[in-house]
Amino acid sequence: MKEHWIHLRTLPLFVVSLLSAGVLSAAAPVPGGSLVGIVRTTDGLGLPGVAVSLAGPAGTRRLTTGPDGAFAAAGLPAGTYTASVDAPGLELREPQTAAVGAGEARLDLVLAPAPVSERVVVSATRGEATLSSIGVAVDVLDRQRIEDRAAPSLLPLLQDLPGVATARAGQTGLQGSVFIRGGESRFARVLVDGVPVNQPGGAFDFGTAVPLELERVEVARGAASSLYGTDALAGVVSLHTRRARPSEALSFRAEGEGGSHDWQRLSGATSGARGPFDWNAGGQRLTTDNGEPNSRFEQTAAALSAGAKVDSRTDARAVLRFDDSVTGTPGPTAFGRPDLDASFEREDLVVAASVRRAEAPGSSARRGRLAQQLSAGYARTDQLSLDPVDSGPWVPEWAGASGSFPLYDLPNAAGFQNRTARLTAGYQADLALGTRHLLTAGAEVEHETGELGNRAEDLLTPARTNVGAYVQDRVLLGSRAYLTLGGRIERNGSYGTHAVPRAAVAVRLHGGVDATTLRASAGMGVKEPSFLESYGESFFAKGNPDLEPERSTTFDLGVEQRFLGSRLRAAVTAFRHDYRDQIAYTIVDWSTYEGTYVNLARTRASGIELALEARPVARLQVIGQYT
Repeated sequence: MKEHWIHLRTLPLFVVSLLSAGVLSAAAPVPGGSLVGIVRTTDGLGLPGVAVSLAGPAGTRRLTTGPDGAFAAAGLPAGTYTASVDAPGLELREPQTAAVGAGEARLDLVLAPAPVSERVVVSATRGEATLSSIGVAVDVLDRQRIEDRAAPSLLPLLQDLPGVATARAGQTGLQGSVFIRGGESRFARVLVDGVPVNQPGGAFDFGTAVPLELERVEVARGAASSLYGTDALAGVVSLHTRRARPSEALSFRAEGEGGSHDWQRLSGATSGARGPFDWNAGGQRLTTDNGEPNSRFEQTAAALSAGAKVDSRTDARAVLRFDDSVTGTPGPTAFGRPDLDASFEREDLVVAASVRRAEAPGSSARRGRLAQQLSAGYARTDQLSLDPVDSGPWVPEWAGASGSFPLYDLPNAAGFQNRTARLTAGYQADLALGTRHLLTAGAEVEHETGELGNRAEDLLTPARTNVGAYVQDRVLLGSRAYLTLGGRIERNGSYGTHAVPRAAVAVRLHGGVDATTLRASAGMGVKEPSFLESYGESFFAKGNPDLEPERSTTFDLGVEQRFLGSRLRAAVTAFRHDYRDQIAYTIVDWSTYEGTYVNLARTRASGIELALEARPVARLQVIGQYT
């Protein structure tokens, strides 16, 4: 095992010094009055990192909102102050004013969505942020768009996004893959309610993924290992389960559909909020014969999100997603008979829990500046390939031509098993430093286990533990420029310790709803080897414990323009991704065909993404993209 040690003990001291400096500077007494408040959307979502301008007797004071959208300005001369917010796609419909005296005044700001609304994302910064302020290429599918699309699986939704290509090895239920900006299917970190669900080594099969009770889907393009560690070479796909809004009345939903190929889908859900509790639960049953011999797919899926407000500052939430499916696998039927007894069984489970505590603004200028969160998650996939009966040999035929030799079935009554699990835990703090910095710092530990191989033999049972610490600073420069700097130190159980940075900038050339925004980002990514690549024991594919991580360096540059009172949004982004130290299989002894894995390959991808979104009238939305 190769290890590259960096002095990890210096990182906590660095983070603590930053946190302490922010608290001390915020707590220092400042003469004059103060103005505090929260910037929210009309549905109650706080907006961190948004630029707020306060125009008053002493000129204009500019600051950014902290965790949950809280802001505080101290040392203000007495007088009347008018607030404005710079967030294209979100409108402060009327000027907001507040009178400041010797004490503390309060002014909460509510932003209404423009016809083409601003997106609020989590995946790019590990916390809520407006898309126009982060400089990273991200696209969001919100609940309304997911419901309007009415797609039976997740893949058709993802293929609608720029820079994303999808593929599936046959009909519904068979292996599905997502490729971001030309990267391999295992080059994207996949998160479900913040829990990583990739198999160790990055692979994730989207074949059975359904948009059951999803609130939104986010796809961040570009290396994101500075926040998420391993697997985020090309981007992040983040799925968020629907949750009931505060004071939402009890509701029930049911839907059924049928069609050709014996397609049947039944689903139902309930949601609501009562007192400090809220819940959303749904289930689905899907069956189809897929129109081919031995291609029947059956799936049962469920999703649950439940939350509780412990007190005025503390929220707790738990999420559970589960699906169980089985599909027939007829094999390569184009040139021969189908295998009528082979099948693929899969069971997936994701559990997430979190507790978040955030200060509310008020009582002093330093309140509302800190939010902390503890989280834990568990993700497991259990996949089993079965072929219990020997169907005998057959000769491939096509267009009157026959193969020169027969092919044989390779039965395995016990089956080939691929069971992997990830147990994660983490802590994150978000702190407003002064009036222009929003610092995010955290640490995570992840334990991976697996049971792999032919169940008729001894299974491979590897285990690996990874630890990471990250820090990120979002800074307001001037009045309309945002800079994001971050980095992570990752200690992986296979390849040792590596550091990965990321930087992004967003600059608005002018304010107003029809803003022009320039953005650029650069980052580095790392990806761990799979269990078989590191620990495999097969003679023909022996694992290599000395593998280095696969790495990436990504760059992109883009511009977004809004027109016609934000009824039309157009964006263009140019990107370049370099992937190196990619792991490849190689033969080490041609006399015996003994093989292993080495860091050998290098690839690059570059291109342009175009996106267009328009809402000419309230009930008509036009969306287009080209990559």
